Amino acid sequence: MIRSNLRRFAPWHFLQREVRPRIQCVLSYLAFLLILVAAIEPSAHAELVTLYSGSGLPSAEPWLVYGFDSITGASQTSVAGGVRLVTDGAARAGYSNYNVIPTTALKNPAFPSLDRANGFELSFSLALTGELHTSNDRAGFSVILLGSDAKGIELGFWQNEIWAQNAGFIHGEGIAFDTVLSQEYKLRIVNDNYTLSQGANQLLTGNLRSYGSSQPYSLSNYIFLGDNTTSASAIALIGAINLESNLASVPEPSTFMLLGSAALAFRGLRLLRRPKA
Repeated sequence: MIRSNLRRFAPWHFLQREVRPRIQCVLSYLAFLLILVAAIEPSAHAELVTLYSGSGLPSAEPWLVYGFDSITGASQTSVAGGVRLVTDGAARAGYSNYNVIPTTALKNPAFPSLDRANGFELSFSLALTGELHTSNDRAGFSVILLGSDAKGIELGFWQNEIWAQNAGFIHGEGIAFDTVLSQEYKLRIVNDNYTLSQGANQLLTGNLRSYGSSQPYSLSNYIFLGDNTTSASAIALIGAINLESNLASVPEPSTFMLLGSAALAFRGLRLLRRPKA
């Protein structure tokens, strides 16, 4: 009897017929927004690190070390647009994210972990204005990129070709390409494959390699740009170097989430448009 009388009471009737549906509508929209945010929120954020800004010497910045094995056969010079690295046929020199001594220590402990499942990409500017080699399996300028499990790829650069170094350190797949002019390259690794691109052009792609247990090829998250052989020489102008990790960290919203969101929104609209009694 009391409940029946309350329903006849005007304020109660107003709350039931006017306010309650609108509250339900607002709550439905809030639930829609929360589900949508949960659907697109990444579990890990992509991380972009500028390893070298392209100004001054790379070793003056927090991430890279300059290493060399000859005082007279190698040199680095800060120039407009980057650094000029010069090596003769007997010298090795270049830039790495690991200290020279000991070689098992990163220069910067904050260097990101390079998980192949999530993907990572090394981008760099390079003009190879000079290069000579005495072996078909060696290059005066090389780029090495290894993941957290030490699996990755080494690419050799000649002035007319870019090629992959096979396990056993012999010439692998390659492409004829003019490397004399300054170009922006992107070396991407995802799962078991690598891709080298220049602008919108895909230059090389293939399977990753495991190069063995000797250093530096056994190091995890390893990067090198330079001349790592005594069988070649080079004059290289190196510009900005960037590293992006966790490329696959932003998932697409799932179909289930979107369907649930649509259902809640539809219910909210029905409540809002319900005719007054």
